[in-house]
Amino acid sequence: MSGEFGVIKVEGICDGENTVFVAVGKNVKEGKSILSWALKSFSVRRICILHVHPSNHLHKVANIQNIEHCSLLQIQGGKVWLEMNNVEKGIIHIIEQHKIQWLVMGAAAETHYSKQLSELKSSKAKFVCQHAPIHCQIWFTCSSYLIHTRSKNCSHLTSKESLSSPKDNGGTKLHDHADNGYEDLNISEDASTSDDKMVNVEIKGNYSLLRSKNKCETHLHRSTSLPILEEGGFHAKPSSDERSRLEHAMMDAENSKKSAFEESVKRWRAEEDAMEAIHMAEVSYKLSKEEEGRRKEKEEILAKQKEEVERMKIQHDLCLKELQMIQEKKLVLESQITESSYAAQELEEKIIQAVELLISFRKKRDELQIECDNAVKEVNQFRKLVEADTDEHCIKNFFSISFSDIIEATQNFDPTSKIGEGKLGSVYKGIIHNVKVAIKMLPACGSLSDSDFQHKAESLSRVRHPNLVTLMGICSESRSLTYEFLEKGNLEDHLAGRTKSRPLCWQHRIRIAVEICSALIFLHANDPCLVHGNLTLSNILLDAKFISKISDLGVHLLVSHCENSSIDGKFCGKDDPEASDPECIDKGQLTVESDVYSFGIILLRLLTARPASGIVREVKCAWESGNLGSVLDCSAGEWPTERANLLAYLALRCCAEDPLNRPNMLLEVWPTIEPMRDVCTPCPDSNTSSQGSKGQRRIPPHFVCPIFQEVMEDPYIAADGYTYEGDAIKGWLYSGHDTSPMTNLKLDTCDLIPNYALYRAIQEWQQQS
Repeated sequence: MSGEFGVIKVEGICDGENTVFVAVGKNVKEGKSILSWALKSFSVRRICILHVHPSNHLHKVANIQNIEHCSLLQIQGGKVWLEMNNVEKGIIHIIEQHKIQWLVMGAAAETHYSKQLSELKSSKAKFVCQHAPIHCQIWFTCSSYLIHTRSKNCSHLTSKESLSSPKDNGGTKLHDHADNGYEDLNISEDASTSDDKMVNVEIKGNYSLLRSKNKCETHLHRSTSLPILEEGGFHAKPSSDERSRLEHAMMDAENSKKSAFEESVKRWRAEEDAMEAIHMAEVSYKLSKEEEGRRKEKEEILAKQKEEVERMKIQHDLCLKELQMIQEKKLVLESQITESSYAAQELEEKIIQAVELLISFRKKRDELQIECDNAVKEVNQFRKLVEADTDEHCIKNFFSISFSDIIEATQNFDPTSKIGEGKLGSVYKGIIHNVKVAIKMLPACGSLSDSDFQHKAESLSRVRHPNLVTLMGICSESRSLTYEFLEKGNLEDHLAGRTKSRPLCWQHRIRIAVEICSALIFLHANDPCLVHGNLTLSNILLDAKFISKISDLGVHLLVSHCENSSIDGKFCGKDDPEASDPECIDKGQLTVESDVYSFGIILLRLLTARPASGIVREVKCAWESGNLGSVLDCSAGEWPTERANLLAYLALRCCAEDPLNRPNMLLEVWPTIEPMRDVCTPCPDSNTSSQGSKGQRRIPPHFVCPIFQEVMEDPYIAADGYTYEGDAIKGWLYSGHDTSPMTNLKLDTCDLIPNYALYRAIQEWQQQS
């Protein structure tokens, strides 16, 4: 229920029509006294505790404790309570809401009890007696004695008028009909002895009044010889012995009740003391826990401080030892400094003498160098004049080759002269003007005129690089190209073991990869950019010193207009899709990335000597599993693991399907692969061209001129960072070139710097050979 009265809380069974409600307050002793009386008087009825407590927290706690103590009497019922400042109004509210018919509550405080007490002293009891609903019968008690009874449908009755109904001993049934509104109540025999006395007295003095008012018969049945009340009066009286025994029994019962009550009070006080002791114990336990926690924290802090002190002691000891060592070293160093100072003075004197000699030697060297440079310039000038006349005559007369010369050189295309054949034509070896050449016969189809063919061929002949096969002449009539002849054949035959020479060692293979990379960078840096488009091992030729050169440059420009042929498919990789650029296969277009892909395939084949078909997948699986050695070509010797892994990783990047993921040759590939040139000295068992003692020694690769491919005698450093033979680089620059012979990039300056350190190294190497 809610509203101004608050919420009524119920626990257990609280039936207003079949339950006797007992109102208890904050006083534990009085509450137990009221509850004990109700239990003895209504032993066969269900008992329910009724309680109203103020909203004040302290009163609330005390009243709840009172309810809990009262519950120790093991009543069969429930509890109903309400929080309200006006207790008597709260009791009336609960009576109305639960339709309570029987209520027991206190008449006054137990300290006010006396035998003469016959009226209500408590203001709460008076208020409830006057304002309670008429359907509720109320018994008011004090110190386990019934003081007042308010019957149903009556405002109030005195105690003497109502004693006969609730306190009639001997299990008397009170039959109340329309006059007083009582229902049948079973009163137990366990009433107090003082109550029995009062009953006897009241029965004697007021029996006729009760008879006249209630018009009912009252039968008093007791186990002893109590007087029996009939209509005429008393017919028998108990004897004096029986009366004395009865009084003794009643006194004993009274004494036992008092002692039991005192014992229960002591027990309750003991329980309260125990609860307080438990509370104090809990408080002390918490305090001890907190104290123990603080003690542990202090112990931990103390332990840490001890550890810190021990660590400081150890550091102090170490510092002392180091200080002693430093002091000892200091003495040694001081003595060494003294000795060094004397030695320094001697060295200073020697240095002064050496500097004087060096200055004199430098003057002589500079004078000789100037004389030498002047002499070289004069020689070069005369050489240029001679070469200019010779070259001009050769170009005019040798670049254009007649078809009869082609037939004579190939012995009328004798099959024994054929050294190669493919979809782009056959290759024959021969001699023209006493020069050994290779003649490539292109397919005799296409829409190019003779003049267009000659113009494009002349453009290709002007592309010169140390690692490109030189185009020496053309024959427009037979659509043939004449190249310089390279004795060692192509790289495909060497890796396949189709030559009589020994397998290429890994040093040669790495150097070949560096040379091909340099040539590709040179081609891609041309303006316009040149794309080879058909870079395979069969188009990489080797000279007598195993220097690699790329052939068939720009051949697709001379044959790309052929009709009804598969030449375009050759360049787009349709013959071997797994060895060619997938982008080129899909779009049929050659790009710089196509050459990058082909370079990656060449790298993988140099590493493994396996066919191009499926090589990317095989090497990728081996590299990712960390087992690259299982696919490396062991005939090349024992590959260095770090360089082999680096080359395999670089090759796999070049062979990426997406062209955007392939590396840039100049910015990414060259910085990675170029440093390997210096460590790739020729193999001791390699087939070099020279048979003398000098030819059998290893030639350091940095001693070789990139243009002449010979050991340099007068090395010069150009603006591109490369070192060339003096005559070679000077001839390149004097002919009007302002780009690098190696990268085809424009040089910042045309100045040359003599490489004296390399010159001396070459001189020492030649003297030791």
